[in-house]
Amino acid sequence: MKKFLITILIAIFGLFIFISSPVDASSYLADKTEVPVDLEVSGAEGLCQTEDGYIWIAQFSGLTRYDSRNYVTYKSFEENGKTYEIINVVHLRTKDNVLYIQTNENIYKYENNEFHYLDIQFDKADNIEINYSKNLLYVCTNKGLIVYDLTANTSSIVEGTDGKVVVDVELDEERDTFYYQLSDGLYDSSGNKVYEHPKILDIHKCKNELLIGQMNGEIYRYDLVNKKMLDTPYTVGDQVNKILYSEANGIIFVAGENNGIFCIDEKTGSYTVASNLGNKAQLVDLLEDYEGNLWVSSHYIGASGVSIITKNALLELLYDDLIWQALDTAPSNDRNVYAVDKHNGIVYIAATSGLFLYDTNTKKIIEDNPVMDALKQYAYDNGIIEIVDGKEVVHSNYKETRDVEVFNGKVYIAAYYVGLVEFDPETSDVKIYDVDYITNHNTKTDDTDLNYTNNMRSLRSFDDYLAIGFTKGIMKFDGTNFKIFWTGSNVLFINKTKDGNPIFDMTKDIKTIDNDFTAVNTVPTTKEVTGNRLKFLVDGDNIYYTLNSRLFKLDKDNKSTEVIIPHVKGSLVELSKVKVTIDGRTTYKYVICSQTQIYITDNLDVEQLTDYEFYDSSNGLQPIIANTSGYYDEEEQKYFFQSTNGIFVYDFNMTKEADVPVKIAMNSIEIDGNVAQGNNLKLSKDVYRVAFNVAILGFKPDKGYTIHYKLDGVDNEYITDNDNSLTISYTNLAGGDYSFHVYVTDSLGQESNEIQISFTIVKKLYETIWFWVLIVLLAIALIAAINLGIYFTRSKQAEKREAELKGVTIESIEAIARTIDAKDTYTNGHSIRVGHYSRIIAKELGMEGDELENLYYTALLHDIGKIGIPDAILNKPGRLTDEEFEIMKSHTTKGAKILKDISTIPNIVEGAKYHHERYGGGGYPEGLKGEEIPYIARIICCADCFDAMATRRVYKDPYPKEKIISEFERCKEIQFDPKMADVVIKLIEEGKLKAE
Repeated sequence: MKKFLITILIAIFGLFIFISSPVDASSYLADKTEVPVDLEVSGAEGLCQTEDGYIWIAQFSGLTRYDSRNYVTYKSFEENGKTYEIINVVHLRTKDNVLYIQTNENIYKYENNEFHYLDIQFDKADNIEINYSKNLLYVCTNKGLIVYDLTANTSSIVEGTDGKVVVDVELDEERDTFYYQLSDGLYDSSGNKVYEHPKILDIHKCKNELLIGQMNGEIYRYDLVNKKMLDTPYTVGDQVNKILYSEANGIIFVAGENNGIFCIDEKTGSYTVASNLGNKAQLVDLLEDYEGNLWVSSHYIGASGVSIITKNALLELLYDDLIWQALDTAPSNDRNVYAVDKHNGIVYIAATSGLFLYDTNTKKIIEDNPVMDALKQYAYDNGIIEIVDGKEVVHSNYKETRDVEVFNGKVYIAAYYVGLVEFDPETSDVKIYDVDYITNHNTKTDDTDLNYTNNMRSLRSFDDYLAIGFTKGIMKFDGTNFKIFWTGSNVLFINKTKDGNPIFDMTKDIKTIDNDFTAVNTVPTTKEVTGNRLKFLVDGDNIYYTLNSRLFKLDKDNKSTEVIIPHVKGSLVELSKVKVTIDGRTTYKYVICSQTQIYITDNLDVEQLTDYEFYDSSNGLQPIIANTSGYYDEEEQKYFFQSTNGIFVYDFNMTKEADVPVKIAMNSIEIDGNVAQGNNLKLSKDVYRVAFNVAILGFKPDKGYTIHYKLDGVDNEYITDNDNSLTISYTNLAGGDYSFHVYVTDSLGQESNEIQISFTIVKKLYETIWFWVLIVLLAIALIAAINLGIYFTRSKQAEKREAELKGVTIESIEAIARTIDAKDTYTNGHSIRVGHYSRIIAKELGMEGDELENLYYTALLHDIGKIGIPDAILNKPGRLTDEEFEIMKSHTTKGAKILKDISTIPNIVEGAKYHHERYGGGGYPEGLKGEEIPYIARIICCADCFDAMATRRVYKDPYPKEKIISEFERCKEIQFDPKMADVVIKLIEEGKLKAE
């Protein structure tokens, strides 16, 4: 199974963090990855997750259950004829899959989809905890610490707490003790005061320590093993409302009152703070769910109440450098990054607010920046900056740099309003090539208006020159002189053809130019699709290019075909191919980016992208800017993405591990619109619709889940579907026992838990085998009685009475035939028609009298064996499986068994048993052929097939007369007696045999 962990790192304007083990406190949270939960009302007091995966949220307005997509709020329940209100919920705790709910008046238990009242008497409860080993519930009240035995349903007050306000309690199961907080400090279960402080707001066990959070921002530590206070408390810059220890990450999370979430490294004691959160004030609870996501609750008015910070959040830097602190308050467009390049361990970052140099060794921005010093001096010298009344007045943004490229050991920067800047890292010399210089060093003598040449947009180094795109064309620079080719519009991106010549993008067209910059050709991309060509990639004989949000491949024959990018949002702005070495194997990866998404895949030569890694804003990704260029550091195997808020770095070397498989649950089962819960349900025989509402309890980002479900007895194999609809319904189910199975797989192919729901639908009378056996027996008895009546009649009206009884016989047998046909919804009326057609064919063959009538009765009952075939097979709309077809074929032998005792109609058994034999052999049930097949069965076979072809079925229209004739002609001696087939053809042509 493919394994990976989302491993993008975020750094802001070139600051990078490399992950080490264990993860430090700053590497978990990302301010930009907070996802609010859209609750009915804002404000939340507590959070909890039950074992099945549901998130529970305590609110003053009720108790909310959240399944990652929808929420249900419970406000009351009834038990033993009494209504209990679930409002003013202040705390939640869970043991396995049981939830304990504490309101300001009562404590309830939620188990197996039912609420129950716990008879614990108190005036006010502030907290509850559960002792897992002794099945005890600890309740903090203003009249003492109550211990409730969940087995015996009895309670007692801890000695020494009677009549006192108990604020909090924490359990130390390993040492079979607990600690509780009174107004003057912290006590152990023996009543000993272990710490004296009146402003304790939370206590929390962290390994072998008890953390004691205080109003002044200090978190004192109590050694649970040696029973003593430690000398080195943790200190954060805010009131400590709640403490949560993440053992998986080695981080102590602290919910503050005003400034957000503090992340303390348990080993070093240092902390970082996530302060740019929607929920950052009055944080009252924290929760780490089974996927590793961090949940935050706040009761601050105006906040969302609950938000999620995803486990795979990108690393967040908190503006440690003064340069970035200033930029943090600047307008958002001043934080745009346009391009990145690297040379000798220095990362050069071209941005709206200038060029920045980041030293990868010291992991610091280099404050001594000769390029920006030179640009500022140039701005003074050329009137771009003037001093007016002692203040700087800037007439254009001389700081804005659009691209950066290394050429001949020097770094070149496209300073958008100035020109080309050359920086020599060895000497720190800076040289500016502005319009005046380009005019004096332009080798193309017929150029006159060069004023646009300072608006440079893109750079690309070649063997002996630098190609430069600007607002009106493209130029080459050999280190001294320029040569200009005017295109009349922006050249936004430059790359190399497979022959090494420049190829560039002008938004509406992609063009190539020779190395002399004299001849330009247009690449024949598709013109049928309108849109801007924002980026392209030369890959061997293919050129991939984007048109807004669509990707196309141009092959060597100049044919354009689209490569479908699933779920893409916004224009595609980045497209590249990089070489990586993973586990000693060198391969290539393709990187495709929209403005808000990143796709990484192994292959682009496909009709649709299916196998790819995917990242978006839920991973902390900020919008990627169009008309810019990312950078791949092949040495480090890191890809730098440029955005509106810094640089994102994807590291191909990061350890890739499998995620936790997602959990699913059954939200509810709907029976004709009425909600049901549980398993082994017994449903009424009149039920029409059964619907299963599945919850996918996945809170981490995922490309999409695949649902697999099956209803035994209806579906022969699992049906797959996407997760757009989580309601799976079945209608018109026959009576019987059923078992519904469902599970999901995530984008990695990992399977969730499987849910199985069994239920029974009471059978209708006509669905029981005994009903049909009784019908047959009654019919046989009726036929026998009629024949007896005819035989013993001696009255003068014997012939008349015999005719009347014969009519009753016919009507009875026809009624049985209609009853048989009513069971098969797809062939209603089939038996009556086969009897009619058989009589016509037999009469033409010379049959008459009783022999002809007995044939008619036999044909009416030829399918009587279908009463023993399950409805699910008989009425299945699609093709039967091999196993199902074997069951269907058994109707011939079942029919023979049912009719074997009828002696008044000669050959009735042969008609039912052998009407599916084939004249050429290969039929069933015995594989007879030719004259071995009873004469009467051969006639019924012709009539049966004629009706199948001449009537409408769910899967076909009626055949025209000509096609029926051709089928009988074709199947002579194969399926049909040739003499009988000729008779059928003659009857059809004469119009004596036609569909009713």
